[in-house]
Amino acid sequence: MATKKNTSSTKLMKKKADDAVVYQVMAALVLLCCGLLGLRSLRAYYSTIGGFTALYDVSYLIGIGGTVLALACIVAAILVKRPLVRALLPWPAAVGILTAATGFSMRLAWTDGFPFLYFFCGALALQYIILKLYRWEFFLVSLSTVLAGGLYFCLSSGMLWTYRAIFLIAVLAVTVVCSSLAVVAASRHGGYFRFFRWNVHLLGKNGSPVLVLAANGLWFLCTVAVLILGSLFAYYCMFAAIAVEFVAAVYYTFQLN
Repeated sequence: MATKKNTSSTKLMKKKADDAVVYQVMAALVLLCCGLLGLRSLRAYYSTIGGFTALYDVSYLIGIGGTVLALACIVAAILVKRPLVRALLPWPAAVGILTAATGFSMRLAWTDGFPFLYFFCGALALQYIILKLYRWEFFLVSLSTVLAGGLYFCLSSGMLWTYRAIFLIAVLAVTVVCSSLAVVAASRHGGYFRFFRWNVHLLGKNGSPVLVLAANGLWFLCTVAVLILGSLFAYYCMFAAIAVEFVAAVYYTFQLN
């Protein structure tokens, strides 16, 4: 009898968790639409003389405020133990990150940086949805792929080292190195990686880091080739990143069954 009750309780908790994920994904899609519409309206206002005059001098303050909000949420997620608080903190953290990117982009690139902000907003939502629906393994593959695709998109129009291109190549380099080290360490401990107080289940049942390392190696080689061959190769690599993301999505969707 006790075993049946425990099984029923486990199934009920799993059903509630699955329902919560559905609501979180729907909320992420709604916020993505709101974010894109907000950025579009902000771009239209900032392109006017009045909007530029009103926002240019405070754009750095907007960026710094967003950075402080994002860092505060990340620190709180590490220190706070309540599950509900941890579940809610990614939302203000994402808002802070997007606000920081918007403020600094407006200051450095005027309205030319808004296409990058559209990509950045979509990338944040995509990675959150992947993290909720799939394993960490797909999240790491997708993270390096999305960053590489964004970098190649920036460089496909010309090998101009804008602030956004420098930002993307720096973040991509950090992501490739850190994710590679993390999955190699996790493969030696049954797929789990120790991060502060948490054991993060990075790898699947087989505990193999091959897919993550293959994606990271591919984007490392493609980035080196782009730096040598120029913007035309970056254009083709951008479509390669889209194809890899699609194939990975199909593969990990079948892995869910």
